[in-house]
Amino acid sequence: MPVQDVYHFDQRRILVGRIEAGVLRPGDEILFSPSNKTARVKSLDIWDAPPLMEAHAGQSIGLTLEEQLFVERGEMISHVEDPPVLSTVFRARLFWLGHKPLEVGKRYTLKLATKTANVTVVGIDTLIDTDSLAHRPGTKLERNMIGEVVLRAREVLAFDEHVSLDKTGRFVLLEDYDLVGGGLISMEGYPDQRQSLTVRSTNVYSVEHTITRENRVVRNGHKGGVLWFTGLSGAGKSTLAMEVEKHLFQKGHQVYVLDGDNVRAGLNANLGFSPEERTENIRRVGEVAALFADAGFICITAFISPYQADRDRARGAANRIDSDAFHEIHVSADLNTCERRDPKGLYKKARAGEILDFTGVSAPYEAPATPELVVDTDAKDLASCVEQVVDYIDRTFRVE
Repeated sequence: MPVQDVYHFDQRRILVGRIEAGVLRPGDEILFSPSNKTARVKSLDIWDAPPLMEAHAGQSIGLTLEEQLFVERGEMISHVEDPPVLSTVFRARLFWLGHKPLEVGKRYTLKLATKTANVTVVGIDTLIDTDSLAHRPGTKLERNMIGEVVLRAREVLAFDEHVSLDKTGRFVLLEDYDLVGGGLISMEGYPDQRQSLTVRSTNVYSVEHTITRENRVVRNGHKGGVLWFTGLSGAGKSTLAMEVEKHLFQKGHQVYVLDGDNVRAGLNANLGFSPEERTENIRRVGEVAALFADAGFICITAFISPYQADRDRARGAANRIDSDAFHEIHVSADLNTCERRDPKGLYKKARAGEILDFTGVSAPYEAPATPELVVDTDAKDLASCVEQVVDYIDRTFRVE
């Protein structure tokens, strides 16, 4: 049930909206998304009539809670055991009505149930011929065309995939208050971010070290921080990371590499490669890298880390240590080059269908929009790439 409004009567706060699916009863424990607040339903009310004992899909109702919560229009109410998806990014099959074409980088206002948010077009996957339904690549969506696009919001949104619940899985786009498109939501290739956004630990208190960050900087001669290498499989992340580590170690730096394969052999051995498990993999690595940075190390991570939201979360973990501790480095090489290199034979297996959800083939890769550094392994040899990264570290981490 999307929250349409909040009415105030006496001391009561009445949440109003229309139930789109399911049944609601007094005493039910409900979840508000994306805020992740929970409460129990005290009463179900309709205008000028006795309270209801239950309400069904299609009914417009008001409900009160056993405890007062601050809830805003646009929140989604669900049962705790069956929540909607939480994400800042999603795929959409979009019918375009705008006079100006839709293109990557353009921003629009999204209306999803009772929620309004700003979104940016970050990808156009395919254009669909409305006569033959054939798919073809393209860079813009013209008026009266259908396309499969990727949209990113500035905030976390609550919704359902259209195939699961169409009422909360469809949306419209506005530009300058004019309706320019309507679409259906899919999360194919993208994770539900709810797990990574939910904090379950309680009674946790930070412990202050008696050795300060400044003490470590003086001892090491450099600041601690995280160099986050991201790029497609085969771009050269691990090779570059190990060479940079060697050069920094020879210079007397405290440095350590966290590599995808090594971490998955131990710390994250219980994780697979579904979108949700990829997100948890990167969440754990981001927290470990932040601890290394706090200890005064230059921590280099070499992970595909295909989702921008996951990299932003890793940035947040490092920046809890220091506001400029995180440095995103895009190790860039195009898909054809990476597939030609294929050092582990993974692309060959992915093309044969032996590996599912493989980044660049059957799963998306979101290249960084504003990385601190881009290292082009297509255009430069290994020695030049190492020199570029080491020079950047000297400028950024060295303490005079």
